[in-house]
Amino acid sequence: MTEKRKLLQRYMRNLNDLQDELKRKELENKMKELEMLQVKLARRQEQSGTKCAGGKIKDLRQKKLRKVLGKYMMTLEGFLCELARREARLSGDKGRVSESENLPHPQMLEEYTVAFCAVGEDGRELLEAALSARRCAYAPYSNFKVGAAFRAKCGRIYTGCNIENVAFTPGNCAERCALAKGISEGEKKYTAGAVVAYHPDGFTTPCGVCRQFILEFVQKDIPIYIAKAPPPEQEDCIPAIQDDDEVLVTSAYHLLPYSFNSFE
Repeated sequence: MTEKRKLLQRYMRNLNDLQDELKRKELENKMKELEMLQVKLARRQEQSGTKCAGGKIKDLRQKKLRKVLGKYMMTLEGFLCELARREARLSGDKGRVSESENLPHPQMLEEYTVAFCAVGEDGRELLEAALSARRCAYAPYSNFKVGAAFRAKCGRIYTGCNIENVAFTPGNCAERCALAKGISEGEKKYTAGAVVAYHPDGFTTPCGVCRQFILEFVQKDIPIYIAKAPPPEQEDCIPAIQDDDEVLVTSAYHLLPYSFNSFE
């Protein structure tokens, strides 16, 4: 009897184990069915939602997905470009400066030359103001007179001339003189400038210090008009700049494309 009981008990345990295993499998199947039903329900809700809302929900989701996908694609393209640049550098190829991520690439204005008569009214006004300021230049040591004019964001024009000194270092350029005048009156943003001087061989553009100084007070690229003043023997002629005289229309960023920056 004892052996029969033991066999019976083992049989019952095995049966219970089988039942438990069947229950677990059944439960797993039910869970899978439930998940499938949830997915179907979500799809139906989405379909009904898009129908009720006239497809707006679906459109919004698609727009979001496109936006996210676009960002990922841009990032991927950036990585691929950087990888290509690094491989090119390692192989000894020369890279394009315009593609370097370690240099600024601000949007620059067009640079060109044009006859004075074709310069816009704002540019002609600045050049004439610079010519007028040049007459006040204090240059007893070099006799090289420079005049400058800058238009502030408010529209007012500030002019300046070069001021020399016997010790040379304390001297001041016309461009910084004009800007300092405006800054001292509260104007710290400028929209255009002009520089006028006479050199027989060509235009006189701002020095390196003045180029850096100009960039300190511009929010974006601004036009800089450069013209030649009349030679000393014709300084009193009217008009000082003839209609067919050439004018260089450059810009602050063209004059100093890689200016010093704190990157703050």
